Parts: sequence; C-alpha cells; structure tokens
Amino acid sequence: MKKNTAILAGVFLLMLLAGATGEKATPGQVTPQVPGAPANASIRANMDFGRVPLYFIPNLGQLDSRVAFYIQGRDKTVYFTPGGVTFSLSQPETRTAQSGGKESVDRHPIKENTPSNSWVVKLDFVGANGDVKPVGEEKTGGVVSYFKGKPADWQAGLPTYSRIVYRDLWPGIDLAYSGTANRLKYEFIVHPGADPSLVRLAYRGIDGIAVDQEGRLEVKTPEGGFKDDIPVAYQEIGRARKNVSLSYNLGAQDCSGEKTPLEKDAEGDAWVYGFEVGNYDPTQPLILDPALFVFAGFIGGASNDQGYSIAIDSARNVYVTGLAYSTESTFPETTGPDLTQNGDFDAFVAKVDASGAGLVYCGYIGGAAWDDGRGIAVDTSGNAYVTGRTLSTQTSFPVVAGYDMTHNGLYDAFVAKVNTAGDALVYCSYVGGSADDIGTGIAVDGSGNAYIAGYTGSSEATFPEITGPDLSYNGATYDGFVCKLNSSGSGRYYCGYIGGSSDDQVNAIAVDGSGNAFVTGGTQSTQATFPVIVGPYLTHYNAQDAFVAKVNSSGTALAYCGYIGGEQMDTGYGIAVDSKGSAYIAGDGGAGAGFPFVGGLDSTYGGYGDAFVAKVTPIGDALVYCGLIGGDNVDHAFGIAVDGSGNAYVTGQTQSNLAGGFPLVDGPDLTLNGMDAFIARVNASGSKLSYCGYIGGDGWDLGQRVAVDAWGNAYVIGYSDVGTGFPVAVGPDLSHNGNYDAFVAKIYHYWTPGPKTTAVGDFDGDGTDELVVDLGTNGAWMYNSGTWTQLSAMNPQGMITANVDGNTDDELLMEFGYTGLWLYDNGAMNLLSEEDTQTMAAGDVDADGSDEVAVDFGTVGFWLYDGGSWTQLSGANLDTMVVAELNGSGGAEIVGDFGAIGLWELSSGSWTQLSGVNVENMAAGNTDGTGGKELVGDFGPVGLWVLSAGNWTQLSGVNADYMITADLDHSNDDEIIGDFSGTGLWLWDSGSWNILSGVDAELVVGADTDGDGAKELAVDFVVLGVWLYDGGSWNQISGVDPENLTAGDIDGDNAEEIIADFGTLGLWLWNGGVWSQISAINPD
Repeated sequence: MKKNTAILAGVFLLMLLAGATGEKATPGQVTPQVPGAPANASIRANMDFGRVPLYFIPNLGQLDSRVAFYIQGRDKTVYFTPGGVTFSLSQPETRTAQSGGKESVDRHPIKENTPSNSWVVKLDFVGANGDVKPVGEEKTGGVVSYFKGKPADWQAGLPTYSRIVYRDLWPGIDLAYSGTANRLKYEFIVHPGADPSLVRLAYRGIDGIAVDQEGRLEVKTPEGGFKDDIPVAYQEIGRARKNVSLSYNLGAQDCSGEKTPLEKDAEGDAWVYGFEVGNYDPTQPLILDPALFVFAGFIGGASNDQGYSIAIDSARNVYVTGLAYSTESTFPETTGPDLTQNGDFDAFVAKVDASGAGLVYCGYIGGAAWDDGRGIAVDTSGNAYVTGRTLSTQTSFPVVAGYDMTHNGLYDAFVAKVNTAGDALVYCSYVGGSADDIGTGIAVDGSGNAYIAGYTGSSEATFPEITGPDLSYNGATYDGFVCKLNSSGSGRYYCGYIGGSSDDQVNAIAVDGSGNAFVTGGTQSTQATFPVIVGPYLTHYNAQDAFVAKVNSSGTALAYCGYIGGEQMDTGYGIAVDSKGSAYIAGDGGAGAGFPFVGGLDSTYGGYGDAFVAKVTPIGDALVYCGLIGGDNVDHAFGIAVDGSGNAYVTGQTQSNLAGGFPLVDGPDLTLNGMDAFIARVNASGSKLSYCGYIGGDGWDLGQRVAVDAWGNAYVIGYSDVGTGFPVAVGPDLSHNGNYDAFVAKIYHYWTPGPKTTAVGDFDGDGTDELVVDLGTNGAWMYNSGTWTQLSAMNPQGMITANVDGNTDDELLMEFGYTGLWLYDNGAMNLLSEEDTQTMAAGDVDADGSDEVAVDFGTVGFWLYDGGSWTQLSGANLDTMVVAELNGSGGAEIVGDFGAIGLWELSSGSWTQLSGVNVENMAAGNTDGTGGKELVGDFGPVGLWVLSAGNWTQLSGVNADYMITADLDHSNDDEIIGDFSGTGLWLWDSGSWNILSGVDAELVVGADTDGDGAKELAVDFVVLGVWLYDGGSWNQISGVDPENLTAGDIDGDNAEEIIADFGTLGLWLWNGGVWSQISAINPD
C-alpha cells in the first residue's frame, strides 16, 4: 500500500488558457504516440488543469474599430476584421523597469521585458465580400473586463465566444473559426450550388509559402514560421460521412507554366493559395477543413507574465492574480516588423471553475504605468480582493469608492474588491504615502473586512497611519505595515507600522476567525528597536531574521512578535493560521548556528540556504516544530497553507536533487529538471513530509503561493521560464522567448492499492506467502521463511503479484522504468516490455483461470498482457484503473479513468462509458453479497458513489482521502472504509455510515490477523502510531509512525501478519502480538 500524490497542472492565459500539445484519444482509439519521460509508476501528471477552449473576445470599443473579434495568446494576438485576419507575433525587447525608488530585496528575479517588437502577418480573404463581419456563436459563459481609468471608461463583462462565423464571405460560402485549448481551427462551409474554387487566401508580411511532402502548408517569416495541417474535406449525407479529396493549390500558373503563389498589388507581396477539391455531390453541403492552426502557449503575451497569488473558494473555484502585459495593443497597420511600444504591465485577476476547464472571468486592473497584483483573497460570497503596487495616478488608475482616491507618489499599494461576477470593482483604493509602498498580501474575514500587509518607505507625515499597531515610522529604507479596511473599502479600522531602526518588510498575512491578523517577513532590526513581545524568540541573531507577529483584532497592539532565525539571512515569505490559532510560516535561509530546530523535520543544513517551515503555538511563546526542506543547493520556500487537520502545504523553489539530500517523498515528480518549483506536505505533528516533489521543466520554475481546499487538494501558482518540454508553437520564435509565464498546478494526495514497491504472494507454491521489497540501491529482495534472497540488483519502481500462468504459484511483475517491465517466475526473470510503465493491475479478464495484466504505458497507450502476447486496448493513457469481476460473469472487467473523458469499462472486448466525470480514487468490493463486485468511485467535489448493476448511487457528498473494501464482520459482503481527513475514519455497511475514529488516518490495510475469516484493520494514525481495529475494539500495536504497511500470511498458519516499514528503524513483522525486525535496511 503506497501513499501517492497526483498533480494536475496548467498554465492560465489572461484571455485564453492554452492547452497541451495534443488532444486525448477515447478508449479504443489507437493513435501513434511517442514514449514520454520516465515517471513514478504511482504518480500521475498531466497539464489539463486550467486549460480551457479559445475565447473569441468581441471588440466593443476597446480596440480599433476595424477589429470585430480578437484572441490573445502567449506570444501572439489574432485580430479578425472584415477583410481578413491579422497575426501580431511578438518578440520581447529588454528595457529598464520603471521605478519610483529603491525596490526591496525581492524573492524572485524579474525579467522586465515587454513585447515592444513584433512581426505582423496578415491573411487576406481574396475576392471576398469586404462588408461581411464575423458574428459570435456559442457563448462560453466567461467574461473579460478592463478596469482602466474612470468607471465610464471601463469595458466590463465582455462576453466571450468559442466560435465566430463569416457568413456568405464568398457567394454561398461561410468561414468559421473555433478552437480547442491549444488550436485555432478554421473551416469553410460550401453550401449547395456554391463554387469552392472561389475560396482564395493571401498571406502578407511573410517570406513565402510552400507545401511540404506530407501536404502541410508551411508559412515562413524572417523570424521563423508555422504550419497549417494536412487539409481534409467531407460531406455528411444522411448519417454517413463521405470523405472528399482536398489539397492546397498555390497560386496560378505563370508564363513558364510553373505555379507561383506570389502576386503583386498596391500593398506589396501577397502569397496566395486556394484548394483543389476532388469529386463531390454539389447538391449537398461540403466542408473544407484545411487545418488546425497551432496556438499553444502560456499566460498573456511574450513579455513577463507572472502569477503571484492564489485563493480557493468553498466550491473549489480558483482565483489568481499577478502581472501581465496590457492587451489593448494598437492594431497593426502594416505587415512586417512592428516596433511600436504598446503599453505596460497591469495587475490581473482571474477566476477559473473547479474543473479547471472553464474561465469564469478575467479582469485587468491598471492604468498608464506599471501595476501588478501581489496578493489575493476570496470571501464567502465569492468576491475577490486584490492588493499589489501601482505607479499609475488617479487619472488612469480605476479608483472607485475607496478611502484614498489620490495617488501619493512613486509606488503606492492598492486594494481592490472585484464583485462575484467579475464585471465590476466594488471599490479600488490607494494605500500609501510619498515614498514607495508595496502591498504584498491580503486576507479577508467573515464580515468582508480586508487586511492588507506590505512594506513602506513613507513616514507618518504622508502614510495613512491610524490607531496602530505602531504610528511612528522607524527609519532605514522600509518598515512593514498592516492595514484593516471596512467592508465597503471606505475607511480604515487601523493602519500602522511593524518595524525597527533597520530595514523591515512584511511579506504575507493571514487572519483567524476572531479578526486577529498574523504576519511574517524579514527584519534587520535588533530587539533594541524591533517590537518583540512574548515570542517565539526575542533576540535578533544575525544580519536578517525572519519574524512572525500577531496583531490583535482592534489593531492597537501586537499580541506577540518574535524572531525565527540563525546565522544565515532568514526571511519569512508565507503564513497561514489554523482554527486553533497556531501560525505556520514558510521561508528560506534557515540553517546554521542558532537556528531554532524543533521536532522531527530535517535539521541538517545542506548549503546555500535551505527552505524552512515552522509552526508557532497559539499564544506565540514557542515553536511547535521548525525544520528544513532542502538539499545541497539553493532552496527557497515562498508559500504555505494549512488544511483542517493541521497538515501544512509548502511551495517554493529548489535546485537540489535527491542525491544532494532533497527530501523527495512520493511525488509529484521525483526528477529534478532544472531550477524547479516544489510542493511538500508536512504532517500535522511536523514529524515528517507526507509528500514532496518537483513541479517544473528544464528551465527556471518557481512556486509562489499555495492554497488548499477542504478535500486536501493543494493549488500552486508560480511562474516559469518555460524551457524544454513546454508547448510553444506558432510565431516568429518557436523557442522560449526568455521571459516568465504563469502556471497553476493542482496536486491531490491519493491512495491506491496498485503498483507499489512491496509485494506479497506465494511465489514458490508452498502455501505460504513471501515478501518482496525494494531496498533502493540494494535492489529487490525476497523474504522467505527467515531468509533474504536478491531477485534483482535494479531498483524497481513498481511491483504487483499475479498468477499469469494459472499454476499453483504466483508470479511477480516488476517495473524498472526505462529498463522495462519484467516477470519473475519461480526464480527466473523475463522481460515483457521495454516500455516504461505508468501503472498496472492484474485480474482474470478472460475467465481461463489465469491472470491477465493491464498496463498503461503512458503515451504508448493502454495494453493487455495475456499468455505471452500483448494487445492494445486503447491509444489513450489513463490516470488510474481497477481490474475486478463486476458483473458476475466469471471474467474480470477493466475500469479505467481517462481523465477529462471520464470513466470507462472494458468488458468482453468492448468499451462502455460509466461516467463522464473522472474519479480521484476507485475500489471494488462485494458490498451487497451478490456474485459480482461493486465499483466505488470517489468523484472529488461530487462525493463518493457506488456502481451496482449499472446504476450509480451516492454514498456521501464528501470525498475521501482514500478508501478500501473488506469484510470485517463475517457477513459475506464487504464494507467500505473511508478516511475523510478532518472528520476521521468511517465505515459504510448496508447503507449507513458509522464513525470508527475521529482521528485522521494516514494508512489503512485490511488483514485477517487472527485467522477467523474476517479482516481486521491496521491503521497508521501518524503520531499516535499503529492501531488494530477488530470487531469494534481498538488496540495500539506500535507507538511509531510507519512509512508503509502491508499484510500477508508469511508463516503459513492461515492468519496474516502485518509488515511495517518504520523508516530508519527498518522493516518489522507483527505476528500474534509480537514485533520482530526482519531487516535493518529502510525499504524504498
């Protein structure tokens, strides 16, 4: 049994959210694919979260009047006009950032580039009706708003469309544009009697066009090029689709008899093409479907788009903010190079629905100068609150209904409240004085009061201080500040400084249910001037220490304030607070002499500054725990969140790998790709990491902030320089442009009984079970009657037990990554496949008395191994699967979760869709005592459901962290055991739920430890150790928290023993109440 982590990652676009490099195939569809990179067999990763269709935005006055619609991408903007389509393909040009003064020591390098250079390509509709304007079809439901200047100047709540159509562009011929998450698609609808030879298009601003050997249209520009795909045509006559031959026709014949697409006219060179259409029925409509124009990318334009903060509402909608290049670019007049400087950076705020596949709204907040969003929060009604900084004055910045409507000089902090629809600002106000003022974090309480934190160089003469916590500026370059606004934004309850005589800055804020504010940051001020009180530590240690402070609900004083630091430069960057009032801090620099290590996390400094995570007691007098997350290279922690059970989620950046000591545990990615973002979960006691892994590509990636929902799913926002492996296509530069693009990743912690690095089975046919474990660099070993035997010197990534030949002994399938999938059978190792396995499961699919093995080979697809031969089941790869006899027919069915296309069942060679919603976890069990098993699916936000006789029944509206099925009561039917995180461990039996324990369980395994035919439960309760549940009673069998649990009849007495991996204490066997160590080596 293995604890696992899955990641759903995506990249938010400001007006569109561009997708991955291809579309998923449906089960049963065989598509040629290229093998992907190696991955842990139990870890799933995809780029679906945050990917939505292209959005066509109507021009209602925000752009040149010639533009009817436009779409915005990472490094291109596409304008749709009556005469054709204009592509503005951007390149960055480095410039010096505007600055109102000395910027603080920021935690991230900012490449301040803007797309001031671009290449313009125009696609003309030759011989078409120039009066035809496209019309929008199929509204998406998402809206876009531009909050610029005075409210009268706003363009708010603009609808978006998934399809636009030019009707009767040529006589009887329509042109339609639509798109998937990463492709701009166009097609011509030739109505009966119309002439398709009239369709002619011309590119301007390019070096030429050509048709390659495969029939694709290549378009070349001085800065690179792009391709339109192989064209197809068809007619739908009755219920049948008839294909029609179609190819590109480049221009007309010249005097030499050669065809040339080059024509000259008053506007210069035009590269013309049309289509050669084969025989078709002119009395029926004809569809010319020439291309999928690739349009992949990341947030915004080719400039420096960065995601800074994230929030989640109770429905799991995602809210993000950051900075993005202004989209209201001047419509390009000419083709070729466009050297016009078209604007500056704006703050953005976006809301994406819980599926990650739908944009609810996206809005820009800004003026004529630099503006960016640094913090975001959401209230119980779905209003979003944003803070950041701006250089824009009130003449262009959208101040409305706030307490300060006048820009005060240099950078001002700002605070804005966006209504639930995303189409208006409830208020927007400055917070600042005459020097630089930066808003870094924001929180909101149950009454809608907003709490803003940041740092300022403004003295009390101009800064809007009132009430407290400190009304006097303390000197140096910056003091931290904290400010509480009323629900209407019209006034301050308090606003004051936190600082001493040296530099101080507040980087994050959280608020508890009583209205107390918690802040963290970094300070160079010693206890002589810094307002230390209570703790956690009252003595400044070195040049800069992290600090944590609690501001009382009235803002008049600090309830506590103290340092966290040692001999390194220490800074707190993220803070969270739980329901008991304990604060959690994430930061970096933590190491060396004097650093206050407390608890079981790492206390060994790796070098170059490690990330740290700490928990403070509710009264602030001490640390509950404090430790490091890092290795021998650069490590930073920037964001932290806490769930209802007290687990802390930390994100940041690292360049340390496993060999260098980085504490990789269970994913989501265990291979360092460059300078990567990371995500880690610290268990509630602070004794260990539940998971820790990388998020990133080959370049530079950073996790900025993290949020967590009620189900324990973590959401990370950050930005990436998008190195090798990210989908960048179309435009003058097909490689990364050297800037940053925002990303959002969703990570969920799941449990599965699938491939793991421990296996139990009767591998020698003697009637007793043997144990096989992965001992890391020592290879795979088998434990049999007290003796260890090495099976392989290689380190397996996954193992399952199966009886593939139908005899009296079991076989072992071992997956070794790129070394392939191997079968161990009675002492012999045989290679089954050289492909890298993602996940696998076994069962008797054809009811012949032997098991078949279902294997997901990732991009190579989904295959079945049966008696020495492989059969492809689907060209699509799946997220997870179950193999079990569901219909009582004797053979096992295969149920696969194919992500966005839902849950499918393979039975007797045919695929049937069970649900259009994908599951987070599955289990199968005979829950009703009949012949077949029922399928239990955890569908995330829609809860737990059981499939019986073809019908779904909801068991719970809450999803489980994990679940198993087992017969605990000798009733000949299985019960469902589910761990529901903050509400504990529950048992479903015969239609009702009963609580087994109010404590959150980390691991659960069913084992018949007394040989009576019913299962007992062995449960890991983390700091409480391992407990055994038997017939309604709990008994503790160990006070140590294990890393893994499994069970098997190791001694052949018809009762199962429990095998526990206790980490550094080694591998132990529990048999009849007695523990014995069977290996001093810690299994992987």
